[in-house]
Amino acid sequence: MAEEMAEHPRAGGPPATLAQLRAALAAGERQFRGLRLGELDAQDLDLSHCNLGGSCFKEARFGRARLRGAQVEGCCFQRALLWGADLSALQAAHSFWQDADLSGARLQGACLSGAFLHRCCLRGVVAAGSDWRQARLVEADFRSGLDQLTDLGAADFRGADLTFALLRGANLHGANLQGCCLYGADLTGADLRQADLQGCDLRDTQLQDAPLEGALLGGALLPKT
Repeated sequence: MAEEMAEHPRAGGPPATLAQLRAALAAGERQFRGLRLGELDAQDLDLSHCNLGGSCFKEARFGRARLRGAQVEGCCFQRALLWGADLSALQAAHSFWQDADLSGARLQGACLSGAFLHRCCLRGVVAAGSDWRQARLVEADFRSGLDQLTDLGAADFRGADLTFALLRGANLHGANLQGCCLYGADLTGADLRQADLQGCDLRDTQLQDAPLEGALLGGALLPKT
């Protein structure tokens, strides 16, 4: 019965099953706003440049999937698995990623401004030039993976909430952290050379062994030495 439902052609409206979504993609469709496909098992699916705005993919599995340049503004990816996915140039403003696993994902040039990423696993992501302005990254885990350095070089975190975030050993060379909340954040060994830390309160931030050559520290409150 489940297989019959999965293969049943859709009579209108957005795809309601993975089979219908694959068929629509094969037919050249790229407009899929408002999908409701929670718990979807879509590993290796190619949704590059699709418009998925406002969709719900709660607890979906997108391991190694391709969403390059996709529009996912306002989408829900809570507790979704996206390890190793290609999310480069993703447009994900004001989206929801609480407790999601994006470890090893490619996020170069992605926009996650205003997104909610509480407790999100971002270990080993490749995210140079990404946009996290005003994002909520409380307890987010950006630590480098076993075989992959977390690359946040030149990323824009202005105004982001990184309370208790784990950034140990991450590359933040040239990143803009101006006005971030870094209370309790662990930046031990992180590369902060030429980073912009103006206006940051770093008194409760772990900065041991973090190089700060060329960093902008105007108005920043530094921990006591």
